[in-house]
Amino acid sequence: MVHINGRFGSMSYNIVKDSETIFREGLDYIQAQYPFYNKEILIDEYNNKKYSFQMIENSISGILEISEIVKIIVFDCLIGNSDRHHSNWGVIPCVKKSANGECICLKLCPLYDNGSSLCAYEDNSDIEIFFKDKMKFEALVNTKSKSAIGWENERPIKHFDLLKKLKENEYELTISYIEKIKDNVNEKSIDRILNEFYNNIISEDMKKLLKMFLLERRKRMLEIYDLKDEV
Repeated sequence: MVHINGRFGSMSYNIVKDSETIFREGLDYIQAQYPFYNKEILIDEYNNKKYSFQMIENSISGILEISEIVKIIVFDCLIGNSDRHHSNWGVIPCVKKSANGECICLKLCPLYDNGSSLCAYEDNSDIEIFFKDKMKFEALVNTKSKSAIGWENERPIKHFDLLKKLKENEYELTISYIEKIKDNVNEKSIDRILNEFYNNIISEDMKKLLKMFLLERRKRMLEIYDLKDEV
C-alpha cells in the first residue's frame, strides 16, 4: 500500500521479467484484426462491431487460448470489475521447455488495473445505507454491475448476464473456474485477506460491505451454474 497526496493506493510487482521484454496490450491484437477499431469508443467503425468476447476471440486466435479470456471474465464477475477494456489485459512472451529444447511462446500477462471493482467508488461515510436498504445493495451487486467486455453486439452488459452467456456457450471452459470459486471463496478466506489491513486503510464498515459483496456475488455465480452453495 502507498499513501500519496492524501490518498491510499497500491503498488504491485513488475509483471514483466527481464527476459520478457516485450509486452503487448490487447489493443494491439484487436487493431491488427480490426484496423478501423476506435479505441476511444471501443467500436470497430468499419462494421459497427462493439468491443466484445467475440472480438477478443477473433483477435487472439492462434495466439492465446480463449480459455485465458474466459478466466478473466469469470474473475471480473466475482469482483465486479467494470473496466476490463482493451488496454487492461495483455500478452507477454515466455520460454517453454520441451524434449527438443526451448522455444518462445506467448502467454496471458498477469492481471493488472483491477481498481474499478470491490466497491471502489463507494464513500466510507455512506456505507451504512447498503446494510439497511436492500435496493441499494441490489444495485451495487447487480443492477449497476456491468462488464466492459460485451457479448456479440450487446454492450454494456451486466456481469451476471455475461456469465449466463458464457455458461450457455462455453460451459466446459468455465465450469472449472466456477468450481474453484466455490471451493476457495468463503467467509474464512475473505476474512483472512481483509484482516491483513488496518482499519485506517480499510474501515470496519468497508470490510463488512466487501464481505457481503463477495459472498453475494459468489452465491449468484453458483446459482447460474446450478451449483449448491455450501458456505
